[in-house]
Amino acid sequence: MPGETLVLPNVYGLIKNSAGGVLIQRRWKPQSDPDTLGMWELPGGKWRAGESAEDCLRRELQEECGLEVSSIDGSFAKHDHLDQQVETSTPLLMVQMLVGPYTSMLAIYSGFSDGQPAPQGDGARDAHFMSRADLKQALAEGADAFTALSFAALTELAARDLL
Repeated sequence: MPGETLVLPNVYGLIKNSAGGVLIQRRWKPQSDPDTLGMWELPGGKWRAGESAEDCLRRELQEECGLEVSSIDGSFAKHDHLDQQVETSTPLLMVQMLVGPYTSMLAIYSGFSDGQPAPQGDGARDAHFMSRADLKQALAEGADAFTALSFAALTELAARDLL
């Protein structure tokens, strides 16, 4: 349909470490997204055609945070049918921008890493593991410091006791 705006799929991660931290980063896209410059967000990014959700998240974590994850949860399964390959998976949470400047939808998967983030400069700065208590406090006291999509995701995950 002419004029139709489509949702842009993204894969993001709720990555935890053994110390109880949650991986968080500052969004840094001064040219394409100056309105959210420096806001906190979960790591992740655009989902490429032909890429599995797990591969997308691993790539984005490497590009943005220089981080390898040891596990990603999501019950991933590939199915071959009629000379086509399809993947099924179970994200932890789906988040969609309904009204706002970004027509994004986030498929958020949980994962684990005890590595140290080493930001690579691809759209993010200051990637680090924040304690769950500090993250919950930041959500309660400084909501404007988060991107809308990550704020909604983290608030929902906290309400479900999944942080």
